[in-house]
Amino acid sequence: MNKIKKMIVVLRRRILFFFLWPLCFEIFKRTPVNEKLILFAYNKNYSEMPDNMVGLYDYFKKNGYDCRVMNSPRSGMKRLFFNFKFEKYYAKSKCVFLTDNFDPVYAHKPREGSLVVQLWHACGAFKKWGYSTLDLAWGGDRKTMLRFPMHNTYTDVFVSSNAVAPNYAEAFGCNEEIIKPLGTPRTDIFFDESFVSSAREKLLNLFPEIGKRKIILYAPTFRGNNPDESYNENRLDFEKLSFALSDEYVLVLKLHPFTAKKFDLTKEEKEKYSSFVFNASNLIGTDAALCAADILIADYSSLIFEFSLLQKPMLFFAYDLEEYDRDRSFYYDYKSFIPGKLVTDTDEIVSAIKRKDFESEKILPFKEKFMSACDGESTKRIAEYVIKKFG
Repeated sequence: MNKIKKMIVVLRRRILFFFLWPLCFEIFKRTPVNEKLILFAYNKNYSEMPDNMVGLYDYFKKNGYDCRVMNSPRSGMKRLFFNFKFEKYYAKSKCVFLTDNFDPVYAHKPREGSLVVQLWHACGAFKKWGYSTLDLAWGGDRKTMLRFPMHNTYTDVFVSSNAVAPNYAEAFGCNEEIIKPLGTPRTDIFFDESFVSSAREKLLNLFPEIGKRKIILYAPTFRGNNPDESYNENRLDFEKLSFALSDEYVLVLKLHPFTAKKFDLTKEEKEKYSSFVFNASNLIGTDAALCAADILIADYSSLIFEFSLLQKPMLFFAYDLEEYDRDRSFYYDYKSFIPGKLVTDTDEIVSAIKRKDFESEKILPFKEKFMSACDGESTKRIAEYVIKKFG
């Protein structure tokens, strides 16, 4: 039965990908291009417009462009009809901005003179994705991934530095010539002194119990071999952390969006650690949480690239490094790549914080290598580049 269901899913996708979507595009392509129409397309994995799009949307809207948000439902008939609607606008648009995979874009080439711009949703290049994950547990089998091409229609890809261009070329299976180190729009906020300085106050408004204590932000990525099966795994010992650090520090949790709604502190934990552990996952933006933090505890999350702009200390809680490397893999050797101290249990975390042993000397070279194009002007630079390319 499962084999039959899988065959039906593949057949349905083949019909859409190789026949219906291209046909729909060809029909609507008979109408003239709307020189002012720009699409911002993303999937329902995002509850709101991705932060890499917001600044660009505002910039183009302010400059008289017809900006249309195309937010795809996750599944079902609504998604089917949405994709046909997308093809209609795609056929006459001047530019489509993406921050992630978006299947209808890959079914055929864009109209001549139109742009398909991949901003991606993360900075730098850390854990592997796209074609880099062929045959890994995360990416699935090679035959399935190659049956339906991905990332094959981009005209431009913008990244945080020239150093990561080869990684993006591998992940997208594209020519490195289309990858431009013009920066990452979401990082502009980290150069806004007013925003950075007010971030702690925002967190204090949510959790006044923090008081004058320093903030340790725990922001792990999700576990699991795909977004739908993602889960959070807490290996921190709250009791040890609270006993050793609560006089001077608090612990704020900021979980990955895929798992934030699936996790919360238990009733017992809330009562026991109410003055030390605070779950801000669904209460504050990631950028504000990073700016408010004094120390970041990360693992394999790309948030370390943004945090490096602030040049604050990091610890890397990689308790399952061997397993994660096997299932997902990295573009660089993890241990020599990370801009901070590697820790594998709560005792090592406590010791590092107590001794202020963060190996912080690694941060500046890391930032200069992987974030060199991020200077607070990424949005403007990308927008001007795109407009110039319109001719």
